Amino acid sequence: MNNVINVIRNKSKYSKNVYYKTKEILENYGYQVSSTYDSNACLNLIIGGDGTFLKAAHDTNFTNTPFIGINTGHLGFYQEVEVNEIEKFVKAFKSGNYHTQELTILQSTVNKKRMDSLNEVVVKSNRNQLIRLKVFIDGNFIENFSGDGLIIATPHGSTAYNLSCGGSILHQSLKGFSLTPIAPVYSNLNNALVSPVVLPHDATVDILVSKRDNYHTVFLFDGKEYSSKDYKISIKVSNKTIKKLILDKNHYWTNIKNKLL
Repeated sequence: MNNVINVIRNKSKYSKNVYYKTKEILENYGYQVSSTYDSNACLNLIIGGDGTFLKAAHDTNFTNTPFIGINTGHLGFYQEVEVNEIEKFVKAFKSGNYHTQELTILQSTVNKKRMDSLNEVVVKSNRNQLIRLKVFIDGNFIENFSGDGLIIATPHGSTAYNLSCGGSILHQSLKGFSLTPIAPVYSNLNNALVSPVVLPHDATVDILVSKRDNYHTVFLFDGKEYSSKDYKISIKVSNKTIKKLILDKNHYWTNIKNKLL
């Protein structure tokens, strides 16, 4: 097996110090830390918080090389390794004492352009104004939505913005995704759903933005804003996934208990 490991970190002083500590431990166990991104590496090790993890996934174009994170951020929901557990992790990786989980990616199409997301897709106003949307699932008209916007989240993204807006928590092992309203306005004109919807992995969500709201509606893919003259977006689960190393089968529930309660 290739002994090269990509170590990707954010720019904080703390992460820099952790990087040098991690590099020394890895080299002591026979691994080579690449100074530039190596597409043939055996692992992507991310030092930072959830934002750093998401950025690394996008910057590597959702590579097949597995990921794991060392948490130097705040919440660190993606990051499984704590700073005081680095050597313990390296020993486990060296001995193959882990398993791999595939994380869902959302594939969106806007104006014939493909956009991928690991956490969520958000449709909302960039002027804090109400927007009006028509929502279709698998070609079936579902609702006339009026409100602040909609969140379409993956299972691992369900504990982020989605949860803050009252969305359901989906276990990371699930293959589906969720549709959650942001501050909906309920009336006999809108006929909108009153709760989040959990969708199967083979569903497709199409959202049409009303012409009156075109000028201030944007799409956000993992927080990155995108606007287009084509105000229709189609969202489904991609055939592509990313791989994340899991060291502790109970880590997900520990995260829920310690970081979200």
